Amino acid sequence: LKSVGEAIQDWDLISDGDRILLGLSGGKDSLSLLHVLLHLQRVAPVKFHLACATVDPETPSFDPSPLIPYVEGLGVEYHYLREPIVDYAAELKPSSLCSYCARMKRGALYTCAIEKGFDKLCLAHHLDDIAESFVMNAFHNGNLRTMRAKYVADKGVTVVRPLAYVREAMTAEFAKEANLPVVNENCPACFEEPKERARTKKLLAKEEAKNPNVFNSLRNSLRPLMDDAVTDTIKAFNPRGAAPAAEPDPALAGFDDDQLNAEIARRASGRKNLDANKQPAADPTKTLPAASSSPARDAASSPAAGKTSKGLVGRLVRRRRG
Repeated sequence: LKSVGEAIQDWDLISDGDRILLGLSGGKDSLSLLHVLLHLQRVAPVKFHLACATVDPETPSFDPSPLIPYVEGLGVEYHYLREPIVDYAAELKPSSLCSYCARMKRGALYTCAIEKGFDKLCLAHHLDDIAESFVMNAFHNGNLRTMRAKYVADKGVTVVRPLAYVREAMTAEFAKEANLPVVNENCPACFEEPKERARTKKLLAKEEAKNPNVFNSLRNSLRPLMDDAVTDTIKAFNPRGAAPAAEPDPALAGFDDDQLNAEIARRASGRKNLDANKQPAADPTKTLPAASSSPARDAASSPAAGKTSKGLVGRLVRRRRG
């Protein structure tokens, strides 16, 4: 909670009256962030409305539908977005199915936020993600760039990352302690993709074994790169030209942004949006819980307590249709 509070204060991530849409994948990070935000919603002086959205790519290897009754039990407004992304990929034939899937999911979340009138889209990337993105951009793209704690995306959506100062080990521990219903993803495309991020993670882990303070140092050194003014200055001196307007994501390197963004817009108009649960915003006049409460205890006691081959896309399509 302390690290989340520092990020919120440093980057003005949450303001009074905000309508926030959390991208809920079902992983340990987004589920942990959900309960942290619910806790803050109860105890913080700033009042905001919180809702969740999950993108279901409709593949047999990843089924986030168990989240529907879980989120219903929490009384949180929920938007369950069905996107047959593998079928789309079979038509478009992207060079990387994983990267295409990530971009399509993000586009669906942007569209949902706009259509439903949310001020901010909240994502659960943590300090490890930010550090890894920096290393990957520096090593492979020659850029001083990383994920920012707050920025405005292509479609005018303000994206915030309250876990920007939180270590991945902390969300893993929290999810285990609170017995969160983590949804495992077993997509064969993810296992066949070259795992540059995994290699970078190992590199940083090896360095941390020698220097336990390395991530604190990285956090301090990366803070300027999260500032738009500094980022704009770096772009001005970048001999390769200005960076794309969209938030950098090393997993999407090498893609034709115009092609993918056009595909996102085309598919978004026909997306099936299942509002699994339409609950009103939490009543800010309710009595606050005791100061000794914690999001982990709240969660535990809640009512719901590289290059992918065309053949791989084909196999995923056949598995889904079969």
